Amino acid sequence: MTERLYYEDAYLWEFDGKVVAEKTEKDGRWIALDRSAFYPTSGGQPYDTGTLSRNGQIAEVTDVEADREGYVWHRVNLEIPVGSEVHGCIDGERRTDHMEQHGGEHMLAGAIWEKLGGTTIGLHLGKEDSSIDVSMPDGRTHLTEEEIRMLEETVNARIRLDAPIRCWFPGEEELAALPLRKKPTVTEHVRIVAMGDFEMVACGGTHPASTGRIGQIKVISALPSRGKIRITFVCGGRAERMFRLYMQCAHKAGNVLSCPVEKLASNAGELKARLADAERRVNRYETERILEAIRQNEDAESLKGITLSVTMLEETDAKPAAEAVSRYIQEDGRALLLSVGERLTFARSRDVDIDMNELIRRVGRGGGRPDLASGAGIPQCAEVARKILMTEGKNRAWRKKI
Repeated sequence: MTERLYYEDAYLWEFDGKVVAEKTEKDGRWIALDRSAFYPTSGGQPYDTGTLSRNGQIAEVTDVEADREGYVWHRVNLEIPVGSEVHGCIDGERRTDHMEQHGGEHMLAGAIWEKLGGTTIGLHLGKEDSSIDVSMPDGRTHLTEEEIRMLEETVNARIRLDAPIRCWFPGEEELAALPLRKKPTVTEHVRIVAMGDFEMVACGGTHPASTGRIGQIKVISALPSRGKIRITFVCGGRAERMFRLYMQCAHKAGNVLSCPVEKLASNAGELKARLADAERRVNRYETERILEAIRQNEDAESLKGITLSVTMLEETDAKPAAEAVSRYIQEDGRALLLSVGERLTFARSRDVDIDMNELIRRVGRGGGRPDLASGAGIPQCAEVARKILMTEGKNRAWRKKI
């Protein structure tokens, strides 16, 4: 069994130990130590990284796991024989970040239980943010903005108290009398973490020495997830970096819109409305332009009984082109072979007997309905399709009864 040094001191960055076992797996070489300060992945908190050195050689620790026998295994990139004395160095920045997020999760979960009666199920500590899933007593899957603000204010006020965080293994009688937030998931070697007088729960992870070291918490979102609420948050250094980034972006956006940060939302809303109106105007103009080009290319003589337009245009937005096509074939006796850049649209009025789906497949890539098909091909595909119609239907009546 490995003596877990982080139980006694979560800020122990260096230690000495001995290799007591080794194994080789598909993912690399692993060694177990008699004592270690490396935290193994558990309870949603990721493993520590760092180094193990011996006789001038430095092995990188890239993963840490614990087994059922109580050994802590370290994946290393060098061979270290059993019996070797090693000096371990923890990546303190990574550990500190994990403790900030983990400590903040405890306080957030405690506030949710105290204020809203919600039960927290698990922690996921990611590289950028962290999340917890919460089951609410009324089964709802959302929180109001007021509830989120209340939780943030409650937790941050308790962080500023800089209350002590204590971790210990109580005896059976003491454990039974403790006011735990929820029942422990294990029955032996139960470790308790208490934060001030507002949070107490079983946990085997690493935590800051006091709530003040968590720094601050910011809830990013609270969204439905499989019948529960997934609350995503950041703490400590992550919250500071996120605030700095958001403020930089907000000030840059304010400079672009010539307004203070507090008016960004209203000014952006007004700008969005103006852009939408301008887009509608441009689309109407472009639709009329395309429709006029289609009509200028009409040929009422090439196909008996219908007016055919073979039109090739430069690239333009798809929306006004589609609207122009729709308006054109509303008129009886119309057929259209349209090329906009490399986009093909073959369409006809409902009283015209041409299978546009079959025709576009013969000259390009695409398909659709008999009356309207689209695809891709070089602009000359439209002219090739016209020649096919003229060659195969010299004496054909192209109109059908409706």
